[in-house]
Amino acid sequence: MKQKFYIGLIIFLLLSVGIIQYLILKSDKSKDSLVIIKSAQIDKKDLKSPKISIDEIKFPPTKKASYIKPTIYAKNYILIDMESAYPLYVKNADIQVPIASTTKIMTAIIVLENYNLDDIITISQSAATQIGSDIYLRTNEKMTIENLLYALLVRSGNDAAMALAEKIGLDEFVKKMNEKAQHLGLNNTHFKDPAGLDDSGHSTAKDLAILAAYALRNKQFKKYIKTAEITITSTDGQITHKLESSNRLIKPDESLFYSEGIGIKTGFTPDAGHCLVAAAQRNNHTLISIILYTYENTKQASAKESKKLLQWGFNNYKWE
Repeated sequence: MKQKFYIGLIIFLLLSVGIIQYLILKSDKSKDSLVIIKSAQIDKKDLKSPKISIDEIKFPPTKKASYIKPTIYAKNYILIDMESAYPLYVKNADIQVPIASTTKIMTAIIVLENYNLDDIITISQSAATQIGSDIYLRTNEKMTIENLLYALLVRSGNDAAMALAEKIGLDEFVKKMNEKAQHLGLNNTHFKDPAGLDDSGHSTAKDLAILAAYALRNKQFKKYIKTAEITITSTDGQITHKLESSNRLIKPDESLFYSEGIGIKTGFTPDAGHCLVAAAQRNNHTLISIILYTYENTKQASAKESKKLLQWGFNNYKWE
């Protein structure tokens, strides 16, 4: 009996060690992934958030034998594999910097999780006179929230951002943005306004990658960011606004058009430089790139570096 007991005990211990080693291996390969996925899990009943299970984490891609490092001309950037949330290439990704209109990713999330898309907003004079990128909303014009989301994410309308925030009050809206950032584990992020005009607000390339991965799980959000061109109208049909995407990667008539691109959001202020949060899909795999402050000061620079980084990722990694 004792012999059988000891044999059984040894087998049990060996099996336990094997399981533990497997779990450690999985943990090691996905340690950065777990930070992103765990931080994105939502279980509060008052939030309309897509819940992400740890079981959804997949093993990251591996480097191809022909792997070479990319040359990206930007101060801060990161490339992640969305399915595993694993960083494929990183430079200065934890440094806090102004992020300009890429802020509007969070603005859209707050709207999608708290507003009814069919509700109507009357545009205030404050919203209509916002500086910078706008769609020329008029004071007292009435627009649905869905149309304002198109204005926000397709044409990067600062006027649309302010109109959406004013529905619940600017201060309350920005408070919700920062609460959501903390809920997602974006500890290096703080928003000051819904448009990204205030450069004292900040984030990091890594935090933006987490935010983008979270936002892409929302089907409505994906619909807006993939739209290259659309015309929206006021509720009475009297005023129209033709919107063309500010993201050159998704515009077929642009030289930097990237057929595998799916968005996400451009940004520029003098302090933030040219920025782009972008994503692309190939063979059911999604890569997310964050480019902040390109060395080249041109309107095409962020799209050029983003396309280069995304293509590099697909060309230098393989999925098992």
